[in-house]
Amino acid sequence: MLHQEKKNINKSGALPDKNDKDRWGVVVPGGPFSDFPGAVVLVENSGAVSSSNEQAELLCKFIKRGGSDEYRDALQSALNGKAAQVNPLLIRAGKKETSRVLAAFDLALLPWNGGEAALLLGRNISLERNLRAALIESRQRYRDLLEASCDFAWETDIEGVITFITPDGGLGYSASELSGSKVSKLFTDLASVATNPFSCRAPCSEEEVWVKDSYGDERCLLITSMPLWSDEEVWHGNRGFCRDITRLRKDEMLRADEIHRERIYNRILEIARSEMVPVRMLASTASCLIPALPVDAVMISHFDGEIWQAVAEEGEALQLDAIARVQAAMEMGETVYQETSPDGVLVAVSSKFRGQANGTICLWRKGQNVSWSKGESELLERIQVQVGISLQQFGHHRELQTLSSTDPLTGLLNRRHFEHLLSGFLEDNIGDERTHLLLYLDLDNFKYVNDAYGHQEGDKVLRDFAEVLKHKTRRHDWLARLGGDEFAIFLPVVPEEEATGKAQDLLESLVPTFSRDDDPEWSLSASVGGYLFTARDELKLSDLLLHSDEAMYRVKRSGKNGVYVVKEKLDEVG
Repeated sequence: MLHQEKKNINKSGALPDKNDKDRWGVVVPGGPFSDFPGAVVLVENSGAVSSSNEQAELLCKFIKRGGSDEYRDALQSALNGKAAQVNPLLIRAGKKETSRVLAAFDLALLPWNGGEAALLLGRNISLERNLRAALIESRQRYRDLLEASCDFAWETDIEGVITFITPDGGLGYSASELSGSKVSKLFTDLASVATNPFSCRAPCSEEEVWVKDSYGDERCLLITSMPLWSDEEVWHGNRGFCRDITRLRKDEMLRADEIHRERIYNRILEIARSEMVPVRMLASTASCLIPALPVDAVMISHFDGEIWQAVAEEGEALQLDAIARVQAAMEMGETVYQETSPDGVLVAVSSKFRGQANGTICLWRKGQNVSWSKGESELLERIQVQVGISLQQFGHHRELQTLSSTDPLTGLLNRRHFEHLLSGFLEDNIGDERTHLLLYLDLDNFKYVNDAYGHQEGDKVLRDFAEVLKHKTRRHDWLARLGGDEFAIFLPVVPEEEATGKAQDLLESLVPTFSRDDDPEWSLSASVGGYLFTARDELKLSDLLLHSDEAMYRVKRSGKNGVYVVKEKLDEVG
């Protein structure tokens, strides 16, 4: 009978009477809220908890602690006869808003017994709230992960049209600019791409592809993609994400370039240490720079303050007018010279030794839109120091060669070097049927100059005589002072019919130098003997010199101041 009574009460819509304490007590088994799945609390108009069930333990603690402003407002509304709701009601570990949330309730507050109390019905939504928060956090984590692992995600259809792009777009394009456009517009040359991850039929993991951004600059993307298949196994596009690794790749290339340049510099240092001859060292340096930089031409020149001399050249020949502009700029004090043309770019840097410019390094790189990187310029600055040292050594070496091969008074070749060059000519031209002319010249009455005017005047005569010879001969002729007042001239490739005429013209050009009106005894002249020969196998240098000398003394014996030329075995030709 008691069981039946409880069952009827639970199903009845009528509320217990105020005087029926046992029936309206919310925790009484069989009461109207005994089967309510959540928290049930009866709060008196004083704010105190009259009764509650087990599920309301945290809620009761919250109420006894004073609740919150939102709760107190809702309670007052219920006590005034108007139902209220708090959703969510957060129960925290402390009173501060930053305190940890212990539970969350969806709380309804109902008027009870004419304002004598309020009935609180609460549904614990902590789990639901936590799941929602976890889902939001999970989505945020996915978004963060996606953003951390890539710069943008995308989808394409079978035509290569972008059907989806993340809201921020990519490569400098907005999402609206990329959406609906073809992927092919991102490639400079799509045909050169081995695997196109935007349209491949197999999964693609971290494929490295170079594309161009909205500004036309090259960008390197690391792309991971998956093909999209329908239930009927029909391919209908691709989906994937891209990570921009341009900075990483460029940094790697910069590091690789630095390592490469350091190897070049170390190689040049190794050449400098192992090669003792400056010309060979500079030639090896030029050869090293051609493939190493790379460039199409290298020219290293020496400058002694007056004359430029190309010491080492590799690659294509540089234009003479460009070289002249470089040299003019360097003489004006420029340390770096650069000019760009449609054919390429020319760069030159000055080399120095102890702060003094002593040459240049000229480099030519051909092609359109070519340039020099900062790293290459830095390498040239390092190289120019070593090249400056080698050019200084070259200058010293050339000075020593000049001292050992030239006559200090006249600047002409000395006997030893003249005979050395002549001997080499004979060896290099054996069998050459062209005729060559060797002249011996001896000043007549030169002793009078030294005796009457002193050796200083005699030296002046010799220098003036040498200057006349320089101006009356060709650039490729060899002039030498054999000693005292004896001179020699080698004229390669002189036709037989011109031999005597050349010697006679030379003698006549000396007349103004030998003339002196204030001294009737001044009777300077020259005896010129010549030998016309071909570089036959049996011809010896000693025979050549002997025949020329004999021809000259024949003039001496015949009265001086004349010319006599013979051919081969003393056969007279004039």
